[in-house]
Amino acid sequence: MRVFRIIVALLPQILFFLDVGARLDLLGGWNRTDSALGVLILLFLVTPVATAILLVVEIVRYGIHVKRGIEPRSFLMPGFAILLFLEALAIDVFILSQLRMH
Repeated sequence: MRVFRIIVALLPQILFFLDVGARLDLLGGWNRTDSALGVLILLFLVTPVATAILLVVEIVRYGIHVKRGIEPRSFLMPGFAILLFLEALAIDVFILSQLRMH
């Protein structure tokens, strides 16, 4: 579970850095290829889905701990998942607004 959390936490940052790097031409020309657009579209679609899955899993795990009477650690991990989900949605809206301008 820890590895999944790390991967999902890095996805929005990778998407944002790829977008900014392509806009500022910091990728050494890779941003002008078909594979760059494919990676950007893949990350654009996968990032909100992965963060939504993490959010559901964290809420279910928190609910199971509460239902069993086990003292839950805190609302830290579901809160972190909510933050990641909102971040992924904000980055996607930002990218969509940039696409509309071109």
